[in-house]
Amino acid sequence: MGIMGKSTNVFIALTMVAGLASSASAADGPSFAYSGDTGPGFWSETPGWETCARSTEPGARQTPINIRKATEDDSLGPLQLTLLDTELHLINNGHTIEQEYETGSSLNVGGAPFDLLQFHFHTQSEHAVRGKRGVMELHAVFRDAMSGDLAVVGVLYKLGKKSEFLADLMAEGLPEKAGDTVISHHEVNLSDALTDAGSYYTYPGSLTTPPCSEIVTWFVLTEQATMSQAQFKSFNNIMGNNFRPLQARNNRTVRVTASDDDDDDD
Repeated sequence: MGIMGKSTNVFIALTMVAGLASSASAADGPSFAYSGDTGPGFWSETPGWETCARSTEPGARQTPINIRKATEDDSLGPLQLTLLDTELHLINNGHTIEQEYETGSSLNVGGAPFDLLQFHFHTQSEHAVRGKRGVMELHAVFRDAMSGDLAVVGVLYKLGKKSEFLADLMAEGLPEKAGDTVISHHEVNLSDALTDAGSYYTYPGSLTTPPCSEIVTWFVLTEQATMSQAQFKSFNNIMGNNFRPLQARNNRTVRVTASDDDDDDD
């Protein structure tokens, strides 16, 4: 399927060997929301979630951020991704629509295998690029079984041509209510969602949901994918605006692959 068949390796240029993190795995435990008295401004009031308030503290690395003035890095080397087909297993966990991934897919970071756990969506995008959000963002979540560190590859969407990947994912419908699932033998492959896997921004960050753990290295592809207005409405009508407000960059360096240096002065 798409740019990678079963067991085919794809390379993303980068050298990050730190742990990488996700943004959707807080479905269990205390409840949270994206507005009201359990919204982002109140997340840190729940015991164990205090890190969510660290945005401007020295050394804080909260996500998402506005990506701008990235540092071109010629030394970024290849990251290996092995992406297999997986059967459709969509879950509405009350915060996002999530596709569970069967075992066997991974990315290799510094010689350590990170297993692909799931991918999920946010509307609007969580990251902004030079001050502009996408209409949706996909997060693909990988975990190092030894350290527990996570890796996340992000893809931003803009309105335009219909996404064949999303159309394939939505073939059996989307789970509309919290707790709903859509399961079938229909197969999808994350590779079909990736735009240009060799062109990306990377920086150290955090989970974008409670407990906001600062264990994430983010890889945000520079090329945005497209989706139709109808596809956007299908996701947004179910998930609403499930994106965290932008956090302080806090003197972190954002690196970018050499062909995509960001010299914007905004």
